[in-house]
Amino acid sequence: MADKIADLSGDEREKRVAELKAKMQASAKKAKAAAPEGATPPTQTQPVAATAADAPKKPAAAVVELPAKGSSNGAPANGAAAAAAMAAALPVASPAPVFQEDSPEVKARKEMNRREFLTYAWGGALGLATLQAGVGLFFFMMPRFKAGEFGGVFFIGPESAMPATSASPEPNTDGKFWLVNTEEGGPKAIYMVCTHLGCLYKWEQANNRFECPCHGSKFTREGYYIEGPAPRSLDTFVVTIENGEVAVDTGKKELGAPAAESPAKIVPA
Repeated sequence: MADKIADLSGDEREKRVAELKAKMQASAKKAKAAAPEGATPPTQTQPVAATAADAPKKPAAAVVELPAKGSSNGAPANGAAAAAAMAAALPVASPAPVFQEDSPEVKARKEMNRREFLTYAWGGALGLATLQAGVGLFFFMMPRFKAGEFGGVFFIGPESAMPATSASPEPNTDGKFWLVNTEEGGPKAIYMVCTHLGCLYKWEQANNRFECPCHGSKFTREGYYIEGPAPRSLDTFVVTIENGEVAVDTGKKELGAPAAESPAKIVPA
């Protein structure tokens, strides 16, 4: 009964309360008239319904239009329907994300990762710059010789035009070598500088050998050490055959064998 009264509007609720009060007063009068004289009237135990003034006020933010009495698709309205309508009308607030601060260990690990990345990045950039500078310096300082000048390649002529194996060595002053044709190795380019102290030795046709005027070192026609203070046989340049033509690369020098290993060395008696 109380739920139904609470579901009524203000005017209807006051009217209904007044009717209940009138009925209770009439019942009390009947009970008093029917009781014998001197008897105490029964104590009223049923609470009186609250008036409109005593009804709890609803919050203004939760104003919900209640359905009219006696009809909601033919079914009487009740408190459960009103509560469901109120719950559906109220906005549902989504829970705010909870911010979790990183622990000191996680912060330290993240900071270390950034520091390592920067270190590797700077190291890689520095290494690349150093490599580029080194390559540029190498090509800048490396001598580049043209063909026909000392340090470059000299084209002597076709292999068939080489001197006889018994002919005297032919000097090439531009390439600084003596050209000799040997029986065992073919054309040979012998460097004109003595292996002792860098003097320019000469070809002595009368003795059929090379002799150094500075300290008396002597070498065979093929450049092998004979005697003297020279520590090794004469140095030679690399000789190749390119397209049938003999080429001497004065930029690639081969050191002579030690004097002790020379097959022409004079052994003292």
